[in-house]
Amino acid sequence: MKKLPLLMFAAGCLAITSCSSDDDSGSNNNGNVTADLVGTYDLTAATAASAQDYDGDGDSNTNLSLEGSCYNESWISFHNDGTYDESYTSSTTSEGGLSLDCQTKVSSGTYTQNGDTITTNRTSGTGSGSATATFTFNAAAHTLTRTDSNSSYSGWNAASSLWANLTGNLNLTFTKYTNNDNDNGNSDDDDDNVSTDGRAEIIGNFGLTALLTGSAQDLNNDGNSSTNLLTETNCYASSHITFNNDGTYTEESSSSSLLSSLGLALTCNSSTHTGTFIRNGNNIVTRMTSGSGTVTTNYTLNTENNTISRSDSSGSYPTFNSVTNLFAMTTGSLSYTFTKSGSSN
Repeated sequence: MKKLPLLMFAAGCLAITSCSSDDDSGSNNNGNVTADLVGTYDLTAATAASAQDYDGDGDSNTNLSLEGSCYNESWISFHNDGTYDESYTSSTTSEGGLSLDCQTKVSSGTYTQNGDTITTNRTSGTGSGSATATFTFNAAAHTLTRTDSNSSYSGWNAASSLWANLTGNLNLTFTKYTNNDNDNGNSDDDDDNVSTDGRAEIIGNFGLTALLTGSAQDLNNDGNSSTNLLTETNCYASSHITFNNDGTYTEESSSSSLLSSLGLALTCNSSTHTGTFIRNGNNIVTRMTSGSGTVTTNYTLNTENNTISRSDSSGSYPTFNSVTNLFAMTTGSLSYTFTKSGSSN
């Protein structure tokens, strides 16, 4: 993650007040502020009770600052005049829980130091949590830590397949990266930031490359049976799903059915569906909003071979009876595999 530059500390007195006279305009009204506290600190840990996967890379972490770009944009600067500035960025839900967004709260105020205890008092801005916050300062490690007991953050709800706003404890760690108390987070290294919605790897077109049944079929009556229906009929060949940058998708679905109730032949059917999608790690959830009602479907993403897959335990598909030479429809397990073929516009 972030690379913290080496800190250079000037030799000399430790206490600001011991280096300045009472009428020094640069002094503060808190005689306990130490020189090694002054500077800018980056949020390097925001630890929650449950692990999340904001960046959609398949790896969850309780340290939310490692999950996307939101939390690691946060910083706090302590000035030697007893004032501070803070910018706190956190993750929040958007689009009704379909995706994540970042919200930033900027504040400023005064602070006091009593040994290793730093107490801030917000006097302007929205800030994070209560107006007063208490940090523990570790001068040797150049860190500030505190617990926000009423913090708001985003969490994945597996039951609804949506992001939700949660409230709970966050253990925050700020690490000093510069003695410049006016840096305002500008020189910190944020090159490792990634997209919070995790859509980049799935934007594009996925064509159906396998449709597996529990029992082999010989739909084309060539004497060779297969569990992959794509090799037994061309009806499914045009099925594909296109995922778009704006969080929507279009699915062209093709299938087989009986040409007539007599079962003398098969016919090909096609339909188009549209809706929205969300990614959480390797789980892709689509919500079909076209037609009547909403249908939710779960896919598993394999980033190594650029495929998404799903299973249908009660899918409908055709069979051929070689004794009667008739087709029939049956219900059973179907496994779909879609392979990425290109990018959408």
